[in-house]
Amino acid sequence: MQAVGLITEYNPFHNGHAYHVATAKALTGADVVIAVMSGNFVQRGVPAIFDKWRRTELALRGGVDLIFELPFAFAVQPAHIFARGAVQLLADAGVQTIVFGAEHANLDFVALAQVAHSRLAADHQFSTNYSKTYATVFNDVLAAVVGFRLTDPNDLLGFAYAMAVIELGLTQQIKLQPIQRVKAGYHDTMLTDAHIASATAVRHLVANKALAADFMPYVQPLAAEWLAAGTQVDDWEMRWYQALQVKVLTTPVDELANIYQLTDGLAYRLKDIVEQSLTADFITFMTAFKSKRYTQARLQRALLYTVLSITDTQMQQALQQPYLRVLGATTQGRQYLKRQREHFSLPVIHKVTKEHLTGLLALDYRAGRMYQLFTKQERERERSLDTNRIPIFIERG
Repeated sequence: MQAVGLITEYNPFHNGHAYHVATAKALTGADVVIAVMSGNFVQRGVPAIFDKWRRTELALRGGVDLIFELPFAFAVQPAHIFARGAVQLLADAGVQTIVFGAEHANLDFVALAQVAHSRLAADHQFSTNYSKTYATVFNDVLAAVVGFRLTDPNDLLGFAYAMAVIELGLTQQIKLQPIQRVKAGYHDTMLTDAHIASATAVRHLVANKALAADFMPYVQPLAAEWLAAGTQVDDWEMRWYQALQVKVLTTPVDELANIYQLTDGLAYRLKDIVEQSLTADFITFMTAFKSKRYTQARLQRALLYTVLSITDTQMQQALQQPYLRVLGATTQGRQYLKRQREHFSLPVIHKVTKEHLTGLLALDYRAGRMYQLFTKQERERERSLDTNRIPIFIERG
């Protein structure tokens, strides 16, 4: 069976994603569409508007055949680490092509990455200096070598995927196929088309208390129903900021400095600002904490690592232990798993064991429990987001 791979967050799954799925399958002639999807937290360090199980169900109903979770250690990271983890999982799952949306689908992303690769590999700050973003470092190289920069978000991710394919030695195994992003830009908050809206625009509708009928042109009926009822992350900042305050106030600053990416004096800055801002809300705090040196996403991720008490040592260990956690499958997806499983080199997880909770899934389990505290989980009061679960199955020929 031929498989095509997608790298996703589905926050939430909408008609643009359905177009991506259908186009990927049509372009490649694949029998199975496999998605690697972020779990309960997305790349910029905030909780997804629905947990990974709800988002899995919507994606399966929208045409995806098999969904693996992108482990937290890769999912909540800068683009190059996010991409490397996702590409590694799809390669192990046996995909021949990864199809991704791009603002400039005519670009040869692999050729660009090959031009930049040797220069970036020689630049030690690329992987160690967090004051420069991934995009800034490689764009400096591109500007010097080929005379232009990549500025659009999907183009940046496309470059990251190409870099990952090269660094993992997969250029003969995996083809990258960009497709043109249509009708809605990644950051568009306004509705510019009658049927396709960006995930940002859909979340904007949620923030403005839209009705199910307002969502219907852009998402599946089930998603419209869920979105109109309110997402699981309404007012999460208040709960999250309280947890952050408790963590910072009760932890010595030298211990805070061991938190992953809380480097270059950020631990001391965080301690000072929290102690001075005990009555402030989260937005006021972030305004004070933000600086020109770091992006909002970079700081948000560091704060999430802080609340979750993830040390640099724990993160580095997790990055060396990828796995394939099955979140859901269709009939075709199950058939593919059965046929391909003996060829997987990474551990395949269907049901979580106690050993997983202290081993491979330690960070994901910790993040899932925190997600439940941060968010509204009316349907999930009796169990965690990771234990006593089996993959979602949807019968589809």
